[in-house]
Amino acid sequence: MRVKDKTVLITGAARGIGQATALEFAKAGADVIGIDLSFADVQQTTEAVEKQGRAFQAFSCDITDGTAVSEMLKKAQQFKSGFDILVNNAGVLPSGPFMDRDFTAWRKTVETNLIALMALTHLVLPYLLKRKNAHIVNIASIAGKYGTEGVVAYSASKHGVVGFSSALRFELQDTPVGVSCIFPSQVETRLSEGVSHTFLTPVIQPRDVAVAVRKAVEKNLAEVYVPKSQRFVVSVIPSLAPRFARWLNRMMGASQGWVHAKKEISTDVAEKREA
Repeated sequence: MRVKDKTVLITGAARGIGQATALEFAKAGADVIGIDLSFADVQQTTEAVEKQGRAFQAFSCDITDGTAVSEMLKKAQQFKSGFDILVNNAGVLPSGPFMDRDFTAWRKTVETNLIALMALTHLVLPYLLKRKNAHIVNIASIAGKYGTEGVVAYSASKHGVVGFSSALRFELQDTPVGVSCIFPSQVETRLSEGVSHTFLTPVIQPRDVAVAVRKAVEKNLAEVYVPKSQRFVVSVIPSLAPRFARWLNRMMGASQGWVHAKKEISTDVAEKREA
């Protein structure tokens, strides 16, 4: 799918992967609709996209609020000639021992990362099916392929995203809508600040993921690992040698950084203002 002169709708567009993805598509000649909790936070993304000579429309919306999402989509569909690409990027990443935190945090994780993603896709899909060519990109994680300690609920939510993406791609294979799933390693964003890592989970930049998203759309790729070596680490080895994979993870302490970091869910509050 050629992305030039297309319009992409991106959730979690204020910073990190979302912001980098907006800029990547703008550089490729696409216009952008950016969604995030805080309207003010999206301003930096607005400026970056407009510097590339492309249009940007910002919306303040909590993706777990079904009513707000429906209202936002009505307005988003009126932007230019409508949008052709959906990038489900918004998410939360609390961490720490499963039993050390009230379950409400884990429930919020699944509701945000999986249920809201599916609900938004369900609302958008009838619209995308009317386009000549369209695409859906879901940002998962290597944790969605191989769950480890410290990120139990996050892994569960991302495993759900992986299963949803795979099944939806099959279901839409005879339609103009493609579906891709992206598997980043640990990304250098606010969500991972203060979390240690090992060579098994290399730290990558948001732009690395953004480039992968663009290529996934252009080539209609089913799954993309960032970096590519992570496919061997979290998919091939665990499948062929599960005991060795568990031993290696334990010896390297690959996930201990998330256990000790005990990351909280962001408390950002959306401004009661719309674009």
